[in-house]
Amino acid sequence: MRLRFSLLLLPLLAAGLGPAAQAQTASLVGEIVDADSDRPLPTATVALLVADSLITGATADFDGAFRVQAPPGTYDVRVTFVGYDPLRQSGVTLGNGETDLGQIRLTPSAEALAEVSVAAERPQRQSRIDRTVYDTADDPVAEGGNATDVLSTIPSVDVDVDGNISLRGSGNVAVFINGRPAPVSSEFVASYLASLPSGSIDRVEVIPNPSAAFEPDGVGGILNIVLKQDAEPGLGGTLTAGADVLGGVDLSTALTYGRGPWSLAATYGFRHDVRDGSGTNLRENSGEVISTLFQDETEDRTRTSHLLNVSADYAASRATTLSSSVQVGTRGGDETEVNTATQTFDTDPDVTYKRVAEEVGDGLSGDVRLGLRHTFGDDHRLSIEGRAEASEEEETQSYLESLVAGTGELDAPQRVAEDGSEREYSFQVDYTRPVAGLTLDLGYLGEIEREESTLFSEVLDAETGEYVPEVGVNNEFSYEQVVHALYAQAAGEWGPWGLQTGLRMEGARTTFDLFTTDESFENDYRSLFPSAFLSFSPTDLITLRGGYSRRINRPRTRSLNPFPSFDDPFNIRQGNPALRPEYVDAVELSANVLTGFGSVSVTPYYRHTTDVIRRISVLREDGVIVRTSQNLDASDAYGAEAVVTYEGGPLRGYVSFEGYRLQTEGETTETSLSNDAFGWGGRLNASYGLGDRFGWGNLDLQATARYSAPINTEQGRVGARTFVDLALRQKLFDDKASLTLKARDPLGLAGFSYVLDQPGLRQEFERDWGAQQVGLTFAYTFGQESGSRDRDRQRGEGGSDFEGEEY
Repeated sequence: MRLRFSLLLLPLLAAGLGPAAQAQTASLVGEIVDADSDRPLPTATVALLVADSLITGATADFDGAFRVQAPPGTYDVRVTFVGYDPLRQSGVTLGNGETDLGQIRLTPSAEALAEVSVAAERPQRQSRIDRTVYDTADDPVAEGGNATDVLSTIPSVDVDVDGNISLRGSGNVAVFINGRPAPVSSEFVASYLASLPSGSIDRVEVIPNPSAAFEPDGVGGILNIVLKQDAEPGLGGTLTAGADVLGGVDLSTALTYGRGPWSLAATYGFRHDVRDGSGTNLRENSGEVISTLFQDETEDRTRTSHLLNVSADYAASRATTLSSSVQVGTRGGDETEVNTATQTFDTDPDVTYKRVAEEVGDGLSGDVRLGLRHTFGDDHRLSIEGRAEASEEEETQSYLESLVAGTGELDAPQRVAEDGSEREYSFQVDYTRPVAGLTLDLGYLGEIEREESTLFSEVLDAETGEYVPEVGVNNEFSYEQVVHALYAQAAGEWGPWGLQTGLRMEGARTTFDLFTTDESFENDYRSLFPSAFLSFSPTDLITLRGGYSRRINRPRTRSLNPFPSFDDPFNIRQGNPALRPEYVDAVELSANVLTGFGSVSVTPYYRHTTDVIRRISVLREDGVIVRTSQNLDASDAYGAEAVVTYEGGPLRGYVSFEGYRLQTEGETTETSLSNDAFGWGGRLNASYGLGDRFGWGNLDLQATARYSAPINTEQGRVGARTFVDLALRQKLFDDKASLTLKARDPLGLAGFSYVLDQPGLRQEFERDWGAQQVGLTFAYTFGQESGSRDRDRQRGEGGSDFEGEEY
């Protein structure tokens, strides 16, 4: 099954590429710019004509650059862009090789300028051979928020109350920042994203089927967050400040400075979030003893974070660039949960307990990266990067129970201290060069990750009045993962055809040591991760893509540690040290059509997962539900996603719809856990320009909404989820500033529900996320052009080897 899907693609590749690969092709390249300002004109079109008949064409990228491939011959070249006079150049001869037209300067149309002010905005959604790119830099809904708020507006992406991310129903998603894994361990990605200011984000790249050039972790795919980082000459930046009615405050600044060979950038963000929530849990046990448990929980939480990122690039020569970045973040907060539980038995009187849990946590993370990039020529370069990352997390919890009604035995007061640290070191080399009409990529990654954790719990001794260590609960462990990987990838174009194929070879060793019980669990394995992508563009308006890749999900310490959690004594979480990695083979097809109003795309996909990891709930004899993770045999997920974008007049946005079927096969020692479920959902993200209503600047209205239908799981059913956010933004001071009013969850629909339905046990869980709030954000841009005009020049390509080329 591991190679089945890549083999199935080979006949298609051979059939599509055979004649085209043998035909001679020539290339026409150039750059399209505004004749007055020299600004590039992205999405301008270039057409090759013979006797006024269209032969082929291309669209300019973010830098205004284009490349058209056609058979050698003589053509007329026509260049067009909305709001500009068209340009036609006759008798352009293409021979074998590359013909460069240089800089093509288009003049703004006098008629168009008399009616509108032309701003060449980036398309909100773009399709590439292996990913979909969403421009989020100008989203009013996310303004003044964090990276989590930005991701919640992206099609296919779901974010739960705890900030955990899923992509197309898969919760194991790798989060990248500028083409590299986020600088924290997977357990702390949610809190890291909550500390990353949205104003620093340029775009989000959704890669559900990553190629062999990427690390294979994350069976659901990769979400790459690309930060704004291009430095214009001189000093420029953005300042943002906001507050909400719950007491939340956010302050952030993004600064860039360019002079001579230096390019500097710095981002600082401060956030103070205040959130409250509530939930209920009804559990019914049947068997020898019939009982009912009803829990009513309230939660008050505050989170405070600081995040500083500084990067510097130095052009030592025209071909060599040295780069460095340092990121430091702190996270802290406190949380109070009050859980009132009432137990009802068929023979005994009711008993009601109140449990108060208080938690205080602090975290510190740092990330240092040094890199070198040398360019030998077109598509010929070497990139080297070394990285060191460290993080520390400390938490203290206290638990106190009291009897509200009835008689019963109380748990003793408890105090818990948890300390965790992580160190990660990596070295990566990437080499790219053209070979026989192909672009060849070779690379190596060496990575060492070490994690240590200590938990110390003590309970109050009623007789002595002193706290004593809790034997059987206190534990200490360490986790180490060593990875060595080599990859090779080739890509090329033959007329309307594009191909990218690669193979990653990886050797990994993981060691999980439980010092408390003197146990050690080792896993030494080698894996192959092939990938293949094919694209076909019969016209400039239609792109067809197909892709296959293989990925892995290595279980982390939270899923491995067998010692229990303490939040709720009736429902505890416990790891499984024998958990094995799960592998997924994914196939995806897509069709994207550019229309007069935007674009339409349809993407069917299929994923086959072996040794699939699932969370399982088991009822113990003492009435406690234990949630753990186990490997099941396999699962199959297949479905389709449709996305329609609209970019006409004052209206701009997209709507998406997805439906999928999820089948799982497996069993535990207690029961069979097979499942056959159908899920569906949809999203809307729309902006409407209301114009200059008050003489201050343009007024924009944006709305986002998403809905996920209920879906069955192996043991129960997840309820429907609905989110709605609104924003109104007023531009000020010639678009250099803006004032945004945001309403999150104004209808009070955000929440979560789950039903666990097993023989002898039924549990109904509901939670209100407390997402309702109204906030106001002010943003000011200085030292550079504002709004979308500035973003047209900013590609912000994240990282030296993550450039997102269109093959």
